[in-house]
Amino acid sequence: MADLPMIPQCGPAFYELMRNRYPGWILGVVQSDHVRGVMHALDLLGSESAEAGAAGCGLGWWTAARQPFDADFLTRFAAFNAARPFLPETGRRFFETLSSRLGDLPEEDRELWQAVMQEGDTKYAIKFLMPRLATPMGLSWLGHCWDGLLRFGSVSLIEAALAGLALDEALAPLMPRLRAEAAFHYESFESALKAVDTVDPGVWGFWPAYHRAELLIRAGETDEGSALLAELVERMPWHPNLALKLDALRNPLPLASAPEQGDVAILAYSWNKADLLADTLESLRQSDIGSARIFLLDNGSTDHMQDVFSRAGEWFGDRLHRVTLPVNIGAPPARNWLLSLPEVRACRWAAFLDDDVILPGDWLRRLLGAAGMKADAGVVGCRITASTPPYGLQSADYNLLPIPPDPGGPGEFPRRINIFDSCAGALDDGLFTYNRPCLSVSGCCHMVSLKAVKKAGDFDVRFNPSQFDDLERDLRSALHGMPAVYCGSLAIRHVQHSSLAKASTPQQMGHIMGNKYKLETKYEDAQAVKLAEVDMELLWRSFDDTLRRLDIRANGS
Repeated sequence: MADLPMIPQCGPAFYELMRNRYPGWILGVVQSDHVRGVMHALDLLGSESAEAGAAGCGLGWWTAARQPFDADFLTRFAAFNAARPFLPETGRRFFETLSSRLGDLPEEDRELWQAVMQEGDTKYAIKFLMPRLATPMGLSWLGHCWDGLLRFGSVSLIEAALAGLALDEALAPLMPRLRAEAAFHYESFESALKAVDTVDPGVWGFWPAYHRAELLIRAGETDEGSALLAELVERMPWHPNLALKLDALRNPLPLASAPEQGDVAILAYSWNKADLLADTLESLRQSDIGSARIFLLDNGSTDHMQDVFSRAGEWFGDRLHRVTLPVNIGAPPARNWLLSLPEVRACRWAAFLDDDVILPGDWLRRLLGAAGMKADAGVVGCRITASTPPYGLQSADYNLLPIPPDPGGPGEFPRRINIFDSCAGALDDGLFTYNRPCLSVSGCCHMVSLKAVKKAGDFDVRFNPSQFDDLERDLRSALHGMPAVYCGSLAIRHVQHSSLAKASTPQQMGHIMGNKYKLETKYEDAQAVKLAEVDMELLWRSFDDTLRRLDIRANGS
């Protein structure tokens, strides 16, 4: 592995600078729009702080290497480097050339590619893309399609696209970088590691070193991987995700003992998804749930749900409790129905599962172990990914942007609950495998404290039939002093996308907008401000604990 690139360094004092001047940095530096905001802040602070200027150099290079087809960011990055030159000459020339070659595609062309993606036919996608890659706009086409190509699930499509693009010598470093990213998500450990090691750090900065570390960690070479990650944390203090990730590796959460019957109830409800629920229950049957009881609710299904319930009865015996409703009452009432059962109320925790998740064997013991991070945890959740490679992230931890509430102008929604979606649908490259308190977690797999339900109330049925009801309950729990805990060291595979992501018809979008309005208007400005303050305090206090465990002193002393 080549030496790590040399760039201006900022020390641990950077943490205190950001706490005082840009506290929202603690949310992470993965989501593109947020990174732009952080870069802008570092640019402004750079005139008065060498720490900020150095951090901006490093974060800019990392982001350009991670998102090489983001032409707008490359332009900003070039301006930052021009003000504080630090890039190696080969890197500077490469990114300037790449930026100059990326052009905008017409909207109709973008829509055509979207239709190809939805079709999901590899041969059709190759036939569509190859002639376009051979044109003068070929690089722009590849840039627009690259994320979709990675998600398509076809190695042959990626290989065909890369082979069909002719690059001159000035852009030669691009091809090893793209091949390495594809190998990282699709190929064996040995092949991916070999591909990553061909990526030039003089152009791509810390990108190859991070991906080498992650590959080693995934392959079980934890000592070597965490040692390299520790070097990166020292050289990249401007990336909070890395410190959190290293802490999770060095100080793993305890794996709770197998739960007793009164510890946790496992709850699921479904409407006309019998086959998906059957797969979920099969993975549940193979997981270690101790003596926990299972409660299933048929939400007015008209398919063969009862056959699935009967099979579950054979699997779980008298530990299974079944509820069958004649009509679909929606998600919040279904959750509340299950929570109202006396056997559930008698437990300390209620673990809700979507009817289309695939569970690892130790999922429940991991959630119970993570609950110990905070004695007053109101809910515990985890990392949610797609169910097939390349494992796109669907959700991680949710927090609030620390910005003032906005009442909105005439005809506009108020904006009080400014949720920060940290992963924003990125591919799972390991940057969210950390654990920390937060304001909310995904509803696909979340374990609710019955104490928090008693204290803050159950799910609000005004959000029926679905959307934002789990988020709103988590926020209410936080206002009552029982925030969420995110266990990113646990990943749950989710077969379908959330209903929010799947919404396409005017009726579906109207329903979502209606529930969004309910969410924004349920809380007063003072409550929204308090939520953001609670969130920032949670995140920074947790990060202080992380630095202490890693023996990093925030004041630089």
